[in-house]
Amino acid sequence: MQLNEWETLIDELRRFGRAGDVTATDTRIHIDFGSARVELSRDGTLQTGMPLHDFTHDDTVAVVVDHDAGTLIVDTDTVSYTFRRPGE
Repeated sequence: MQLNEWETLIDELRRFGRAGDVTATDTRIHIDFGSARVELSRDGTLQTGMPLHDFTHDDTVAVVVDHDAGTLIVDTDTVSYTFRRPGE
């Protein structure tokens, strides 16, 4: 999904974060799983964190959510990053 599909992205990330605490506004989506977190801003900033691991990437343009695998994937020319939902 592209960031310009914000409402769809919110719906998908709410579903992805169903086991956590999801907060969504016009400018950001934050999912707190307790031991891990994901935050995506409408401007393209992705921040994740979990014990012993943090990740921040600017210029995110697309996000792939795989509900069955419990993953959120960002693939760009410069980085490929996969966040796995805790407990998966």
